[in-house]
Amino acid sequence: MNEILNDDRVELLGVKEVADCYGVTPNTIWVWNRKGIIPQPRKFGGCSKWSRRQIREHIILKFS
Repeated sequence: MNEILNDDRVELLGVKEVADCYGVTPNTIWVWNRKGIIPQPRKFGGCSKWSRRQIREHIILKFS
């Protein structure tokens, strides 16, 4: 599992970091986001950020 997912100092992840966690491209993350495959991001001033905790839990449930 990606190191950033276990780093409690990190709360929010950008699209590139989420893509790295899943081993896919940022474009794939946007496709999965539109299809509802991954947890929805929050918007901060036009930037989408995902909860590290939600992404970690999703990966554990989907791939364990």
